[in-house]
Amino acid sequence: MGVLLVSAEKIKSFSEINENVDEALLLSNIQIATDISLQTLLGTKFLRHIQNAAENSTLTSPETELLQNYIQPYLIQQAYYESLLGIYFRVMNKSVIVGNTVQGSAISTADLKYLRNLVFDRAQFYAQRLMDKLKDNQGDYPIYWSQSSNDGMKPSKENYFGGIHIEPGVRRLPPPGIKGYLDPSSDLANPNCC
Repeated sequence: MGVLLVSAEKIKSFSEINENVDEALLLSNIQIATDISLQTLLGTKFLRHIQNAAENSTLTSPETELLQNYIQPYLIQQAYYESLLGIYFRVMNKSVIVGNTVQGSAISTADLKYLRNLVFDRAQFYAQRLMDKLKDNQGDYPIYWSQSSNDGMKPSKENYFGGIHIEPGVRRLPPPGIKGYLDPSSDLANPNCC
């Protein structure tokens, strides 16, 4: 667990989270956003480097720009996304509750899902922006580009996932005896079929 790269105050200032939200709730979700999401984007070695350099005030000029203009905006949205469930639900000694206050009542779970999707989309935008910055300025971030699987998690170089993953490589025809689309004797190649 390293230094937090964004403060709870900054999240409150740059999101719709109200000033009265418990800082402990936000801090735990900043840590979750860092450990799960940011580490996936940056890789373990580069994330630890940025955390150590931020803590020891040894960030290079490009790293300072990356932290302030790319990493922090991403973490604000990702921590906001992670915090929404904890803001909506409260785990108490005897049950999990949804709060109502004098100022208003809790939103429905459908509204919460809608809100989380909006915030998630923002976080994905900032994630892609961060990845583009790293890709376009490879010489400024040699540690990011020199990571191996021995360094912990390797950085993800792709952000959006459409749900279908096709391995790169040569596509093979079906083995002999199994009819495919290219086999003229196949029922699949017959225009009168089906």
